[in-house]
Amino acid sequence: MVAEGPAQVEAAGGLLWRPAPGDTGVEVALVHRPKYDDWSVPKGKLNKGEYVLVGALREVAEETGIRGVPGPRLGSIHYVKDGAPKRVRYWSMRVAGGVFEPNAEVDQLMWLPPREAMVHLGPDRDRQVVAEFAETHCATRAVVLVRHASAGDRLSWPGADDDRPLDDLGRAQAEALVELLTAYGVDRAYSADVLRCLDTVGSFAKARQIPVTSEPLLSESGAAENPDAALDRLLEIVGRAETSVVCTQRGALATVVPRAVDRLGWRGEPPALRKGALLVLHLAVDDGRLVSLDGLDPPVTAL
Repeated sequence: MVAEGPAQVEAAGGLLWRPAPGDTGVEVALVHRPKYDDWSVPKGKLNKGEYVLVGALREVAEETGIRGVPGPRLGSIHYVKDGAPKRVRYWSMRVAGGVFEPNAEVDQLMWLPPREAMVHLGPDRDRQVVAEFAETHCATRAVVLVRHASAGDRLSWPGADDDRPLDDLGRAQAEALVELLTAYGVDRAYSADVLRCLDTVGSFAKARQIPVTSEPLLSESGAAENPDAALDRLLEIVGRAETSVVCTQRGALATVVPRAVDRLGWRGEPPALRKGALLVLHLAVDDGRLVSLDGLDPPVTAL
C-alpha cells in the first residue's frame, strides 16, 4: 500500500489596484508581513469548506482593510511549504473602499506601479501574478451568467417542467450566490421565465431590493425556437453599461453563449456549467470587448 502524501493546502488572494494620481496608469498594493519580513500580494489560507473567491476577498479585506471588486482571474501558483503542496489562486481586484490600518499580520501597505512592484517580489511567487496583471490589465465591468441551481430530476417532477422548483441543495446554492453577486457589484438581474431560474437569482434580488426581469427568449425553449433573437437579446443586455446577472438553462447556454462570446471578440469555447455554476464575462469599459471569461464552480456542491 502506497502512503498518501500531505493534502494540498488551498489559499487565495487578490491584487488590489486603483488609478494612479494624475491619470498616469494604475497602482497595485503590496503588503509587508513582519513575520517573514517580506512584501507580498495579499493572500492567505482558505477556511475549511470556504469558497475560493469568498476566501480571496476575505483575506484581502483582513490584511488591508480594503474592499475589492473582483475582476479577471490572475491564475495560480504552486509550491511546497512545510512539506505540503500549496496552491494559491488570485484575482485582480478594483479598490471599492476602506482604509488600511496596521495589524498583526501586515504592518505596512504601499502602492506602486506594477513594474516597480515586481522588483519587491520573489520570482517564484507573487511576481508572476503582478507580471500577468501588467501584461493584461484594463478596466472592466462584469456580466455574470448563471446556470440555474439544483432542482431535482425532471422525470420525478409531476407538473409542468417550467414550474419545477429548486431542491434543498438548489436553495442553498441560491443563498450562497447572494454574497458572490454582491461582491461583483451586480445591480441588475435577468432570468429565463422558468421557476428554477427565477428562484436562483431571487434571493439575491430580494437582498438587494431589485426586480428580476423575465426573459422568455433566454429560456431553453425560447433560445431553441428563435436562436438569433435570443442572441440579440443577450448581447443587448451585455452591452448595457451596468453590472448584470443573467440566469438561464443548460440548453440556452449551449445555444447562445458560444455565439455571443465570439461576437464579443473571444476566441475559444466557453466552459460548460454545472447547475449553480457561474460564467463571468469581463468586458473592457472603453470598447466593450470581452477580455476575460472566468468559469466558477457552484458555491455549494453538497449539503
